This record gives sequence, structure tokens and C-alpha cells, in this order.
Amino acid sequence: MEFIIIILIFVGINWAWNLGTKTIGAAAKTVTSGGSFSANFSKNLQIKIDVLDKEHNFDQDVFGIYVKGNPAVITHDPAIVILKLYDKETSLPILSTFEDVSESNSRVFEHTIQIGDMGGKYWEDWARLSVLIPTGLIGPHKGKRELELKCFLWREFRKPVFVNGFIEAGRESNKGFINAFTHEFSLDLTNSGYMEAGKERLEVQKVSVKLAISIALADGSLDQSEGNAIKNWIRNVVDSSQEAQKTKIKTELNNSLEAGFNERRTDLANIKMLCESIKNIGDIADKYDLLELCLDVMAADGEADKHELKQISEISSFIGIDYEEVTRLKDQRLIKLNPASSSLSGLEEKLGINPDWDKNKLNKQILAQYGKWNGRLNSVAEGTERENAQMMMDLIAEARRKYS
Repeated sequence: MEFIIIILIFVGINWAWNLGTKTIGAAAKTVTSGGSFSANFSKNLQIKIDVLDKEHNFDQDVFGIYVKGNPAVITHDPAIVILKLYDKETSLPILSTFEDVSESNSRVFEHTIQIGDMGGKYWEDWARLSVLIPTGLIGPHKGKRELELKCFLWREFRKPVFVNGFIEAGRESNKGFINAFTHEFSLDLTNSGYMEAGKERLEVQKVSVKLAISIALADGSLDQSEGNAIKNWIRNVVDSSQEAQKTKIKTELNNSLEAGFNERRTDLANIKMLCESIKNIGDIADKYDLLELCLDVMAADGEADKHELKQISEISSFIGIDYEEVTRLKDQRLIKLNPASSSLSGLEEKLGINPDWDKNKLNKQILAQYGKWNGRLNSVAEGTERENAQMMMDLIAEARRKYS
């Protein structure tokens, strides 16, 4: 419930949520000493939403969020931009299917972008700040809607806390407010609205809970952290639901949790049966939400068990989601796991390799993985992410020995 310079999540782009933060700040120019602010640029900060260039080969329309002009930042403290989306007619928040662009404790859309020292600076020309992917958004109602984009500027060290779309009252962090801008625009929301009848969505969510239990049990035991990941997911779904439906949704999802645990079945036939029951219902966003849940459960105990990864691969295939897309979501988790628990076990599952491929396809996949993880190894700072990137490089080296 991230959007930035080039994105790759949903349509095959994932790492780019944070790619534009450095660029957007670096592109700003300092106001010249001669004359007033108005002599250096004619208008206050302007915002526009425009279709991203087709050159990026997206499978669907992806919209860039562009800014230009004066953000009116006086302080030289490091600043951030916080983007929020609301439905104009109802004033209700827009939800996101991706946790990287969601509030910390809900599915409400929120994207935070670091822009550094913007004191006395402005954007002379249009600069892309973020992106919007309509299929990754859920509004109160489906269809073409008038939306309101709110662009908050805040001191980074006093970032505010938003709860269900609105700033939590009485927080010390609210003192860091710098400025706010609003932009209204139309967007076609393709997912069923959360204020509308959600019978199909609830069915997908009930199956999602059972599949998550199956993932948790794939390694032979249910870790407490895995159980908590599922419970937190249920809580976020309930909190984001229409008030009149919360009790029903909570009851049905908790019943699915209990049923999934009592059945304790992780066999392929059972997984296929569950997936078949939802393959042709619900929105694609619901299915990505299912896979995000399964991946979160896989990573909850700090390890990437090969049986869990294999089941997630099977689930994505059964519900009709390209596993290449899931791989990008998976990599987000792998790089944050406990390095001490990493091993060469599950080589194929972690690298997305099918041993039945011919030699040419195997080599192509190994080379692609090398390019990706070598780039990350050279770009992340010392610590957990770097150790995990190195472990993935070790896996790639082993794959080369095994399949050369």
C-alpha cells in the first residue's frame, strides 16, 4: 500500500523505488543571489502526472509524478517528501498492494523520498519524483476516480507518523513540518474498491491465509515469527476494511487461519486445489498481495528454506502470476535475511533455476543473476545486505560449477 524515477515492481521492476531519491535532489538548482525568489522562477512548486515513456517497455500504463519550481524550503536540514493519495469524493485514503509503499502499520499508500538539503533550491525543469502503477492501487471505489495527491515536505529527522492515511495527533515529529502541496488528477483504478462488495476478494484472502500456513509448515514446523507475520497481515486487512464489514472479515480470516493449521497439509495436490479455487476470481492485486504474504512468511524466521521457496514458485504458477515477477519480490526479502543462516542449500530455488532447462537457458539465467547481484554487491553498504549479496554471488559461483 513506492514510486520513483524508474520503477520495476509489479511489471518487472522493483529496485527502483529508491533510485530517484538522489537524482531528484541533485537536479535542484540554488536560487541566485540577485533578485527575489520570483525573479528566479515564476511559480510555486508545480506537480503533474504523466504517462511514463514507453521506452521502459512496461506491460501497462505507468504514470510518473513530476515536480517543477519552488518547494519553498528554507531550512538546510535534510528533507524528505512524503506522498499520500486520497479519493477526492470520499476523502478516503488509497491503499497499496506493496508494503514498500505503505504505512508501517497498514496498507494505506505512503511513499517517502529523501531529497537532502533543499534550502533555497528549486527545480528549474520537470523532474520525476516518483511513479504510480494503477494496478497496484486500491481505492474505495473502482473505475475512473478523481484523486488528490498530497506532497508533504518534512525534516527527515522529524518524520511524522501517519495512521490510516492521516497524521497521528500530538506527535513530536509533527514539529518538523516544512510545507505541503496538493495536486488533483483523474486515474482509472482497475481493482475492486474496498468500500464495494468484496466477496471475491475475501475468498482470495481466506485462501491466502491457508497457503501462508502451508508455506510456514513447509520446513516441518511453524515458527512463532511466521505465525505473527500471518496474524499481522490479517490485522492489516481488517483495519483497511469498511467498518461494517470488519467483524465478518476478521472472523472468516481467523477461521481460515485455524482451519489451515488444523489441516496441516503442505502437499502439492492441496496447494493446487487451493490455488484453483481462486485462480479465476479476484483482482490481480489480490494475487500479488497473496504472494507478498507468502514471501513475508518465508522470510519471517530470518531464513530462506528451499521447500518454502519451491512452494511459492508453485503457487505463483497455479494462480497465473509470472514467477519472474515473484523473483523480484523474493530478492527484496533475501537481501535482508540473517546472513548467519544462509547456505548453499536451495541453490536453484534462490536463483530461479530449473534444472530441466537446456544448457543455453541455464547459462543465460546464471549470467543474469550474476549481473544483478554483482551490481548490488558493489552498491550496498557494509552490513547485512552486503553479506547477503555476497552469499548470492557464492551461490552463482556454485551454479556455474554445477551446470557448466
